[in-house]
Amino acid sequence: MSVIQTAVGILSRRDHSKAELKQKLHQRGFSVSEIEESVAQCDEWGYLDDGRFAMGYARSRALSGQGPQKIRQELKLKRVAPHLIEAALNQSELDWWQLCGDLAERRAHKFDLCDYHGRQKAFRFLMGRGFESDQIREALSALQQD
Repeated sequence: MSVIQTAVGILSRRDHSKAELKQKLHQRGFSVSEIEESVAQCDEWGYLDDGRFAMGYARSRALSGQGPQKIRQELKLKRVAPHLIEAALNQSELDWWQLCGDLAERRAHKFDLCDYHGRQKAFRFLMGRGFESDQIREALSALQQD
């Protein structure tokens, strides 16, 4: 199978960043020049778009309960350009405050929010998911008022 067929096959399953596609092709034993040509061709055909990839990735991860800090780091590891990462995280449909509040509410039964240690546990959980401290404080205080 040619490098371009392999690249198109990989991209037909799901979107990838350019760096991810290059890595996958390299792992399959293709030369650097072949990889560069096929990536350029896929880009020209519109099969490969880091902006589209970042948007979809951020949306998917956010809906699975991940916060902006964690998603930002994951996209950096996938070598997506910083301006594309910020655009993906600032999509109008992603309300990080609401997503943090929803996740805190879904997990509230696991934490005793009336207790200092329970609030700290909930805070650490949400920080681990990648939410910012302001978002977490607001979400937890909203739950305590209920």
